[in-house]
Amino acid sequence: MPDRRERLAFSGVRATGRWCQRSVAGDVTLFVEHDEVVVRVEANGEELAVALATLGGASWRTGVLALYLANDELRLQAVDGLDRAWHTLMQRACALPEVARGLRALGTPYVVWADAHARYFAPLLQARRRLEGDEPMDWKVAGFDAAVLAERMRGVLAALSLERYASRPPYRRALEAGLLHASEPMFRRLERLTLAARAVHEGDDARRFEEWRRWAGEVRALFVDADRSWSATRLVLAEEDRRQLFPRG
Repeated sequence: MPDRRERLAFSGVRATGRWCQRSVAGDVTLFVEHDEVVVRVEANGEELAVALATLGGASWRTGVLALYLANDELRLQAVDGLDRAWHTLMQRACALPEVARGLRALGTPYVVWADAHARYFAPLLQARRRLEGDEPMDWKVAGFDAAVLAERMRGVLAALSLERYASRPPYRRALEAGLLHASEPMFRRLERLTLAARAVHEGDDARRFEEWRRWAGEVRALFVDADRSWSATRLVLAEEDRRQLFPRG
């Protein structure tokens, strides 16, 4: 993967279409920066820059790199090199979301529930690590499967309940229901993440990066909701442990 700070230049590119609300036709040089893409019109030296965060989408088909803004489409062709431009553009425009910063429960487990804490966050952190590879954007979204995550999280809660009440099914079911209720914000967010992933897969090229940013925002929100859900889940576990230590009657 290229250094994210590196400025990559692609010369000898033929452009047709519109860019930055201007008609562009002829030879250009394409620059893919750390946080923007620049088209330099060779006829007059003018540089038309767009922040990657505002780029609507892009596509790479049959040797043609297409770039999309809100009302513009620019098609680029060259003898070689644009495949690397496409790869770099995808990596930089679809940067991984920061998910752990500022989360209190994720980073500070209580010693008493350290094992439960680790098991609770393990499916989410494992899914997050799969985003760090060099795979295409669609593969990353598919790998962070919200439906699979929801099933794994339900399995974790079921296991925590079973360990406490292996021989008392009614108590086990009651505890599991309480844990599921405490984690409801996280499960609701996983449903929203499923819809956002579908929009990435089914959206057109012109909105590819927009849909990715929405999906990435839902990933970030998922970890926020999981952090809050664990705090509520821990309280349920604490109350259940207290009941076991000090049973009524």
